[in-house]
Amino acid sequence: MSMPKFIKPIVLFLLCLPLLVIAQDFSNEDYIYLKRHEYIKIKLAKNNFNIAKNISEQAEYLTAKKLYFANESIGYDSFTSIENIDAYTHLPSANKNIKVDYIETKREFDNGIFYSDQESKNFTFPAVTKGAITNLNYTEVLKDPRFLGLFRFGTFVPTKNAKLTIEFPKNVTIGYIDFNTKDIPLKFEKEETKSSNIYTWSVDNITGFQGEELSEAVLYYLPHIIVYIKSYELKGKTYNVLNDVKDLYKWYASLVKQIDEKSLENVYAISDKVTKGLTSNRDKAEAIFNWVQDNITYVAFEDGLGGFIPRSASSVCDKRYGDCKDMANLLYEMYKHVGIEAYRTWIGTRDRPYSYLEVPTPMVDNHMITTAIVENDTIFLDATDSYVPFGMPSAFTQTKEALLGIDENSFKLIKVPVQDINKNVTTIKSDFSIENGTLKVSEQRDLTGYEKVDFISDYTYKKDDKTEEEYLNTTLSLGNNKTKYSNISKKNFDNKATALVLNYDLSIDNYAKTVADKTYINLNIDRVLAKSKIDIKDRKYSKKIDHKFKKTYTTTFNIPEGYTVSHIPKDLKYENPEYGYTITYTQNNDQIIQKKTIYINTLSVQNKDFETWNGFIKSLVKAYKKSIIIEKNQ
Repeated sequence: MSMPKFIKPIVLFLLCLPLLVIAQDFSNEDYIYLKRHEYIKIKLAKNNFNIAKNISEQAEYLTAKKLYFANESIGYDSFTSIENIDAYTHLPSANKNIKVDYIETKREFDNGIFYSDQESKNFTFPAVTKGAITNLNYTEVLKDPRFLGLFRFGTFVPTKNAKLTIEFPKNVTIGYIDFNTKDIPLKFEKEETKSSNIYTWSVDNITGFQGEELSEAVLYYLPHIIVYIKSYELKGKTYNVLNDVKDLYKWYASLVKQIDEKSLENVYAISDKVTKGLTSNRDKAEAIFNWVQDNITYVAFEDGLGGFIPRSASSVCDKRYGDCKDMANLLYEMYKHVGIEAYRTWIGTRDRPYSYLEVPTPMVDNHMITTAIVENDTIFLDATDSYVPFGMPSAFTQTKEALLGIDENSFKLIKVPVQDINKNVTTIKSDFSIENGTLKVSEQRDLTGYEKVDFISDYTYKKDDKTEEEYLNTTLSLGNNKTKYSNISKKNFDNKATALVLNYDLSIDNYAKTVADKTYINLNIDRVLAKSKIDIKDRKYSKKIDHKFKKTYTTTFNIPEGYTVSHIPKDLKYENPEYGYTITYTQNNDQIIQKKTIYINTLSVQNKDFETWNGFIKSLVKAYKKSIIIEKNQ
């Protein structure tokens, strides 16, 4: 970009040293970005914003191994439009440019979206081969000043130069906050013209960021920045856009005012019917929550402002489906009718690493729930999670900041608590015996809290056409590859208030090992966490844990007639505030009883704790290998 002569001297701020960046060698890569640039230009005419993003990307294919990157898709929705697409492939060997001659517009859906306003421009760069350089330039027009979005300095492949520039009138104030940039040489420049300020952030030679199994969401570690319009001034008066969380809530409250609150007779009738005969607010709140969970099907809508404004409670109740905000609003109306204190609540899931105070923009949240105050307890209610019991928030909202809408002008911020480990318990009771060399096991599992929620969710959505035995074999992975299940039963599958009870019998061939007169039996047929060691050398990001949990085992081995016990393992334990186990063995007449407890009391294992975690896993695996030994009587 050529600079106008009247630009004042540049004031240069360095957010990260060093000044000189040694050129990164990306020669071993298959595909890299040579540049990813975004130029946001904000214009203001009276009280109306005109905002356009000019986006320019250039990529090089260093090998022919990943030519699928030639398939390009540019997404947009009701808040944006895409204009002036210029895309072509440059072939340096022939010094030739070949333009993209066909661009297809598609409506974007996925399996989780009932209706979406998202569309995309799709095309394929022509003649892509080793050495080819693809070029893409287009304009994205923003129709709402609240949606400037974010810019990623890093992406899944290396980038030679990433740059974000925002030009805005001098009577406009912008805010910005960068994330995960302390380890990259990010430069920040300020420029000034007669009428505008220009901010530029740039970084050279940034490596690719690949996701890792069970890591936090990408925004927790990807270097990126969020920019937003705070306010503007006209004729001596300041108008806030998103100066702080008050402005964000003011906008949300204005959307709530657009809810159609008429014709609620059916909603009220169902509320009365569901709570008939109940006297306490807690019982009423639970009954209504269970009804919404059981009778309203969750579907996702992404439809412009329709993705932000809840549909009327009467419509949701009549149609029996809705998205998160629709279900939250229905709960709110039903609770209000029966006299329960409740609030519509905006919240971000754990995929969003932001705070309302830090990021007062729509980027901060992506979900809506209901908060009820019942007998002085604050209860976060998410009916989109069909299996979570009343009184527990959905697991993916734990730790998150919730924005409670009190009235048109006031709100409250509250953090969703992490659920105690003792609310998420699996209790396993097993009875072992040996019959003709085959291990026979009769087992019962009682699952509570998120342990139950996870099992039922997986069973409902992942079982598909598997038999009960096939599903349990792949899910529980008990014993060895010869384990057979029979007499499988489930209790309280649909009863959220009580533990899910699984019963089954196992027959495991080639499990007990006999050498001469000694038989070795390992009582640890369930080796949970055994494969959870972290690759310290290659892993970059923290390990995410969905919820705290505890598993308790009581395993009874019936000593066969004509045998005596010659060896019982010593008691073992690993104690840490965040994870650990205890295993004890006792003999009681003709039985050996193993008691085992394994617990995870954290939601994340940070990099600095990888070695400690691996020490725990190593100790646990070693404990799993301990066997009892019985000998045939002479």
